[in-house]
Amino acid sequence: MSLALAKNTKMKNILIGLIVSLSSFHACGGEVYPSLFDVQIGKPFDHPRGQENKDINRPTTQFRVPNYGKTSVLFPEYQVSYLNKNYSVSIVTAESVSKSMTECMHKKEEALKLLKPAFPKYSPTPQEKSNLGGSNEFSASDENTYFVFQCQQSYGPFSTLHIQFRGVAQDKELKDAWNAFFNK
Repeated sequence: MSLALAKNTKMKNILIGLIVSLSSFHACGGEVYPSLFDVQIGKPFDHPRGQENKDINRPTTQFRVPNYGKTSVLFPEYQVSYLNKNYSVSIVTAESVSKSMTECMHKKEEALKLLKPAFPKYSPTPQEKSNLGGSNEFSASDENTYFVFQCQQSYGPFSTLHIQFRGVAQDKELKDAWNAFFNK
């Protein structure tokens, strides 16, 4: 009896481990892909058809992805940009439009509750060390990835919560690729 119980417990632990390891990926029609916070900058987009429709006329390809999980309430979709030469993700962007700046700031507070546990080592980047030369940037000293997170007032009547993940190395690759493209 105890051998059967031990086997049952072992199988249960294996199944729990499998479920936990797959929890950050979504299956849609048999296709598995990462949610917004799980896309890895500097690596190919993890999707079986991630690179089959490459934009051959430019150095980068962009596409939109339906989001899922906790972050989908605020960001129902996100955009991925990858470098065509090596398929590495260079930028991931998500936005949420609000009726007012107050509503946007409330959404930002809700998003921070999700960001902090997902990126515990990240903190605001001092402006003089900012990769983009602005504020609202977050980074970790030992990480290639950094992100910009802010509410923006548009020229119209609405505000936008904007988050963009980037990579320091990928910014240089993007700059070089676009300079080569425009200086042919």
